[in-house]
Amino acid sequence: MLEKIKGLILLSITFAIGLVGCGDSTNGYGIYRSRDMITVFVPLPETSKIADVKVDDNALHIDIDTSEKIVPRAIKLRGRFFPVAEPDETVEIHSQNRINGYAVIHLRAFDTKHKGSKFIKLYLSKFYDFKITTPDKKPKPFADSGAFRFGDKIVAYCNLQGNIDASQKAFKINIGPVEIKHTTGTVNTHAITEDVIGERILILENYEIDTDKRVQNLHFLLKDLEPHETVEIEEVKNLGDRVVITELAVEPQEKHFLKPQAPEHISDR
Repeated sequence: MLEKIKGLILLSITFAIGLVGCGDSTNGYGIYRSRDMITVFVPLPETSKIADVKVDDNALHIDIDTSEKIVPRAIKLRGRFFPVAEPDETVEIHSQNRINGYAVIHLRAFDTKHKGSKFIKLYLSKFYDFKITTPDKKPKPFADSGAFRFGDKIVAYCNLQGNIDASQKAFKINIGPVEIKHTTGTVNTHAITEDVIGERILILENYEIDTDKRVQNLHFLLKDLEPHETVEIEEVKNLGDRVVITELAVEPQEKHFLKPQAPEHISDR
């Protein structure tokens, strides 16, 4: 029995070493993949910016300009454990974004031969001890959120700054101006038009992401959502305690039959 326990301990240590070795550990990173859409979060101080991004058969290469020097980073996509992309897939850069505390790289992966996407769902969080710092100046509206759209799918993301609650259990259903999808853990979920910037906004006012965790008052900016479209929530997932990912399906507005209400009826907390 003792030998068996020792063997399990050794296996666990080997597994942990393998995880550390399967990607760049500098400042950590977060990765979310759903079918062909891959979203990579790289901690980035406010004083730095992305100078260049490239991808090859094995890794995502990022050059970070710190204003003093260019710092290269490489995040492996085909490591030994939990590969982000499989050997027969091609990975392409779709676009990039910047939110408070992170550079966000949007990638697409598809079968090289058949040009189709695989049914892969992957969550990887290795943020380590990086701390998000908020600058003294007032941040721009929705600087904490962004979205990546391809076809009828949107991956929206928002970084967490005290918006997660692990204790709240009770809730009530409150249907908003546009019906998205109400599950047991959803309260006050809305898709609205924000007058200030004229863009569509998804609000998770109180949403269960785990059996004992809820996110509160998160605003996701959906720049690529057209006026005649709305969204249905397919999944909400957190990457550690840093980022919340919301996977959305785009649908025609006419599929939703609730009468719209004025934005001022919505809580602006």
